[in-house]
Amino acid sequence: MNKKAEIQFPCRWEYRLFAQAETVDKTKAAVTAIGEAENTRFEIADGSSSGSGKYAALRVSCEVDCIEKARSLATLLGKAEGVRFLL
Repeated sequence: MNKKAEIQFPCRWEYRLFAQAETVDKTKAAVTAIGEAENTRFEIADGSSSGSGKYAALRVSCEVDCIEKARSLATLLGKAEGVRFLL
């Protein structure tokens, strides 16, 4: 029988954002502002750029205490300036 792994909260949650390369600094600032508004400390790390250099990846991680918080943050991060795609 296959058992689904349960997520134990609180836990570290990571999002991968893909933003337009020319606005990546504004995207980082927007992510920081979301964290401040949500009383959440995000760690932001640069990822790889696309082959064409048009998009840049960012890894954004934080501590969450429930799945609802993780989903809420995902919604907000997906709407941040310059974000084109969120995983």
